Amino acid sequence: MGSETSAGNILASGRLPKGNAETRLVEVFSLIEKGQLQQALQQVEALTRDQPNFHLAHLVRADLLKLRYQPNAAVGVPSAAQTDAASTRLAALRTETQMRLSALRERPPEGHVPHQFLALAAQSRHAIAVDASRSRLYLFENLARSTGSTSTPAPPNLQLIGDFFISVGKSGINKRLEGDGRTPLGAYYITSVRDKKSLPEFYGAGALPINYPNAFDVQRGRTGSGIWLHGSPPEQYVRAPLASDGCVVLSNPDMDKLLKLVEPRTTPVIIAEQLQWVPAAALAQDTSAFNQVLMSWQTARSQATPDEFAQLFDRTALTRTGFAHKTNGSELLVHSATQLGVANLSLLKWQDPNTSMVATFEETANGQPTGVVRRQYWSQHPEGWRLLQDTVMAGNAGNLPKRPATAPPAVASSVQSAPDRTTKTDVDSPASIASSPSAAQTQQVRQAVAAWARAWSQKNVAQYLGAYAPSFAPPGGLSRKAWEQERLNRIVSKNKITVTLSQMKVQVDGNNATVTFVQSYKADQLAVSSRKTLKMVKRGDKWLISQENVGGR
Repeated sequence: MGSETSAGNILASGRLPKGNAETRLVEVFSLIEKGQLQQALQQVEALTRDQPNFHLAHLVRADLLKLRYQPNAAVGVPSAAQTDAASTRLAALRTETQMRLSALRERPPEGHVPHQFLALAAQSRHAIAVDASRSRLYLFENLARSTGSTSTPAPPNLQLIGDFFISVGKSGINKRLEGDGRTPLGAYYITSVRDKKSLPEFYGAGALPINYPNAFDVQRGRTGSGIWLHGSPPEQYVRAPLASDGCVVLSNPDMDKLLKLVEPRTTPVIIAEQLQWVPAAALAQDTSAFNQVLMSWQTARSQATPDEFAQLFDRTALTRTGFAHKTNGSELLVHSATQLGVANLSLLKWQDPNTSMVATFEETANGQPTGVVRRQYWSQHPEGWRLLQDTVMAGNAGNLPKRPATAPPAVASSVQSAPDRTTKTDVDSPASIASSPSAAQTQQVRQAVAAWARAWSQKNVAQYLGAYAPSFAPPGGLSRKAWEQERLNRIVSKNKITVTLSQMKVQVDGNNATVTFVQSYKADQLAVSSRKTLKMVKRGDKWLISQENVGGR
């Protein structure tokens, strides 16, 4: 980290945005450094008039007034005489002063990035890194362009476009339990955007939820949920450095900037105790090495035996995570002639205590320009990298030719995000189906509903949404686009989903069908059962959902 020793040098660098509250406060400190106390008092009084909820500015004003009567008092430093109950609050404000100035003085060197950002594909237009030790959030613009094959992955090309003072949990960092008042440490993604109109005033300008707990958190037994980046209450310009219930809190002007730029699902968020800044080029070796891990995994999908393939999964974590199928991942095995590739790779590296990796990439097949977008959670073991969770974010993963059937596998794996429980539905076996056209139609409807539930359980959003007919009318008067976005945000924000169907009844009338069943839905800590009715319509050779109701018909 570089070092700039005064507020005047910080201003002279030209990096601070003109006119915002923090820059105006630094201008006050610059005047104090020069001994121009009257001018400093005038400017801080103007700042408190414009931002009456900026508590730190009020403290600086009070200290300047105190200097008139106690010439030896220092601005921003607690005095020995402060022993009353207000001293705790004053100390917190003065800590905020020191943290703000320290973060502004010690800037990230040019061309350096947080070491967790090994690679970022162009789809991630922005990235966020939080340094809890400095109460600072850094916002980057990703200047990378879309790539094809990643046989030679490029280093991250990130430009720092903003950094903001933030508050973290009142009990500090390293969240472990629900309600512990701590902010989690790890590598996450923004899952959705919450407009201030839909939130209480406490959340200020709006909120950006992240996917805590992720697969690594669940593996390590961490609990809790609802960790957001959000704004400040109206009565506060910004909260103290340690003040939230675990969220990362910004001032509302700063939160507005984030809300205008970041996008759900593609914006990574690193939350670290202290960021380590390294030259971007220094990350190329680790990126290239892990790219080889992904390509080896793909090769195993077409070449390895089922038992060999099963060894690539982190089986030691299955009991705790609940991500396991009762298979060895054989549904991921493809025909030996299939050539898989990795494109548009993003890698987030984390150390806690073992090395882990969040890999998001586009999996191409047989030279096609586009493919399936996957997000995977990997952990490093003495015997090598092992896959903990694999989720299809976009595309149809079922289009690839499968291997010829083999004997039923017997070992467990953790390929998808949730157990495939849809086999517990009362779908008839082929041997029990009558040869009449109506019986065949009934079985096709049952299979379509089972596939819909399976895609939901596996968080395969593209396949899930593809189960709905173009004529489907979303509930609540939503447009189709808004409804699909809402469903996508809700599904990908869950760490684990299990959808089980039972007591299914099907009535077919020509190209229309009515299906009733009991749906058991489990997602993270939520578990609910309800009776559901689907209206189905046949389009070509597919049965699609045209209407969905909870309750009776």
